[in-house]
Amino acid sequence: MSSFPSGRTRLPNGHYTPKIVSVYLQKCKLTTIMDIQSKVQKTSRPRLSSDERQREIVAAVLVLARERGPDAITTQAIADRIGVTQGAIFRHFPDKEAIWMAVFAWVRESLGTVLATAVAQRQSPLAKIEAAFLAHVAFIAANPGVPRVLFHELQYPGDSPVRAEVRAMIAGYRRRLASLFTEARTAGELPAELDTALAPVLFIGAVQGLVIESALAGNEDAMMARAQQMFPLLVHGYRGLQEA
Repeated sequence: MSSFPSGRTRLPNGHYTPKIVSVYLQKCKLTTIMDIQSKVQKTSRPRLSSDERQREIVAAVLVLARERGPDAITTQAIADRIGVTQGAIFRHFPDKEAIWMAVFAWVRESLGTVLATAVAQRQSPLAKIEAAFLAHVAFIAANPGVPRVLFHELQYPGDSPVRAEVRAMIAGYRRRLASLFTEARTAGELPAELDTALAPVLFIGAVQGLVIESALAGNEDAMMARAQQMFPLLVHGYRGLQEA
């Protein structure tokens, strides 16, 4: 049985996978794995459409990542989780790499929607940064398998379509954050000397620290409380000596 998270070989059909992911994203507007599982369970299993089954497969991958770790995920484990045969998995995705592409496409779309909604509810740039930080942590707390599959994929050397997708997702996220930091600097809420290209690195690093802390503790229940305590420290760091 081959291990599921193998992203080391290129797709045999490079044009098919982007098409699957594109259709998948058009259909999937949910923001948590529990949302996906709840929705697909409302439809009798024999009548699930292809996009519903794809969402169910993505949900299974992220739940298994939380329960077992990405290394332990196989296509058979996914099939067992959703109650289908292993062959049925490959009727909805051409190969394992295509499944990974769909997983990270869901992460990009869902996290982007969560952040956009949170930021839109705040007025000042610094309040928007705080909302983005708390929304990001809340998303991870609700979907703890996400950082596990993300870190797992990035640890491999070389390149692949999946790693290219992950890098593009992170780069796009950093650009969005840099724009918020630029707004806060322009508004005088952060120092004029602030490096707005480097500021997102500290932001993302703080989220990663909370992820590691929750992983060591074995639960994500305290992440939001810790995030609320941490954000003032981040702001203090961004303002530097001017706060002294």
